[in-house]
Amino acid sequence: MASQKRKEMEGMALSVNATVEALIDAVNVYLEAGNWPQVVDLTAALYEAAVEQGDPQMAELVQDLHWIANDALAHPLNGVMVVQP
Repeated sequence: MASQKRKEMEGMALSVNATVEALIDAVNVYLEAGNWPQVVDLTAALYEAAVEQGDPQMAELVQDLHWIANDALAHPLNGVMVVQP
């Protein structure tokens, strides 16, 4: 019974890790595209996943990114071009 419970917990951890990785990949795509509404939505989900994973440092960083994306929506820089390195 204990080994079954351990397998379930390991499966949940792998599932959360896969979710976090997928969300990080999606956030990066939308960041590069400058799609702030999607970044806001995805960082909310990523924050919850980081908390569920028990990673407070990542959750804090994601929360910061979430607020940066909200600020970008509230205060757009019209006519500014970002130069790629």
